[in-house]
Amino acid sequence: MTLTCVGLVVWATIIGQARNFQQEPNIGTRGPSTIEDFKAGDGYREPYQKATGILKALGATNGDWVADGGAGSGYYTLRLSSIVGPEGKVLAEDISDSSMRLLKTRTNVFGLQNVEIVKGDADNPKLPPDRLAAVLVVDTYHHFDYVQQMLDHMLHALKPGGRMVIADYSRREDHGRARADQLKRHEINPSIVRGEVEQAGFRVLSCDEEFLTRRVTRGPSKVISG
Repeated sequence: MTLTCVGLVVWATIIGQARNFQQEPNIGTRGPSTIEDFKAGDGYREPYQKATGILKALGATNGDWVADGGAGSGYYTLRLSSIVGPEGKVLAEDISDSSMRLLKTRTNVFGLQNVEIVKGDADNPKLPPDRLAAVLVVDTYHHFDYVQQMLDHMLHALKPGGRMVIADYSRREDHGRARADQLKRHEINPSIVRGEVEQAGFRVLSCDEEFLTRRVTRGPSKVISG
């Protein structure tokens, strides 16, 4: 069977002079443990990541199976859980032990019955083949160490006509830097990612290069991707 998938990629170029990578407020040394804790840490998502716009681009609907790749603390997992409803399923995937703990805690405190937590590998998100309507990757793509392997697995996890949305950070003045140098700054040039996803077999439907705004943070804080 020939797998024909449609990839929609949403890019993010930093607006303004922000220089630090995306960070969440530090909520205690043990991380968030209550609904109030998570809501306090989630507050920046709408103004700085335009979360509703990202989810709209994903096009998920009631009953869909979707994946939150690099789910981190599970903010988008929570939003997707509501969108796909009890007949759908959200696969909250990450590779770090700290994210596993955060995802389990969020799933428990919010009572997310349609969420399955998936411990992926650096080269394999361990998503089921030909099953997903959509894959979301927010502030995570630049962390991929095995780009083509990850994209290949995500492509084959999508059903025909499935959709992937990638949102990440980039500063125009850094576009000429080597890919490795950009990754050290927790950003990546949209043109690099576009080439990589097309090489993997996706068809890019749209590319919004000024979708997100990176905020400036000062002082130490806990970093949680996804």
